Formats: sequence, structure tokens, C-alpha cells
Amino acid sequence: MGSFVSILKLVAIGVLGYLVIALSQTFVLEFLLGGRLAPDAPSTVLAAATVGTIVSGLIGGFLVAWMGRTRPLVQTSLVVAILAVDAVFVLVNNIGGNPFWFDLGGALTLMLATAAGGWLCSKRRRTSI
Repeated sequence: MGSFVSILKLVAIGVLGYLVIALSQTFVLEFLLGGRLAPDAPSTVLAAATVGTIVSGLIGGFLVAWMGRTRPLVQTSLVVAILAVDAVFVLVNNIGGNPFWFDLGGALTLMLATAAGGWLCSKRRRTSI
């Protein structure tokens, strides 16, 4: 029963991390930047979207790793995997109507920032022990 609870906890933390990232991305891209992000947007909007994406990923990855305590990088990897599935869905269905390279760049930036957030948390935890 203990391993089932561990797996359930792993999945719950992963889904929660994904939701935190998705909600923060929605807040930045929809509410702060007005909704439609495209390659021809002003450079200030593109820069703000990039910073928002990186911050969302860092916070989400850090939070998941912190909640994962004993296996922070496993937790973070699960969230990155969920983000990868989400990215494939968006790219295959061309959801935003943007060029493939543009959406792929955003997805990879988010996944790398999430992994970096988890790594930073695990690094912080090792140095504070």
C-alpha cells in the first residue's frame, strides 16, 4: 500500500506543478500581454512573454521539487514530461496558429526553465543540509 501512496503522491505533485505553470502562463500571456502572441508582436511583448515563461517554469519546477522532498528531480522530470505531451499536442494541432518554430521555442524554453527550477531547489537543499 505504501508504494501505491508514493506513486499517487508523485502524480498529484506533478499535476499540481503543471497546473501552477499553466495558470501562471495563462496569467502572463492572456491577462498581462493581451492574449495573442505571435512572432510579429512588438519586441517588448516578446521579451515580456519570454521572461514570464522563464519565471513560470522556474517557480513551477522549484515548487514541485520542494514538494517532492526525497526525489525532487524525479518530480520535476514528471512535470517536464507532462509539458512535453502538452507541447506535442499544441504543435501537432497547430493550436495557436503560430509557426512551428515559434511554438516549439516557447515550449522548450518552458521545459528548460522548469528543469532548472527543480535543479536549483535540489541544489539548494543539498547545500543547506
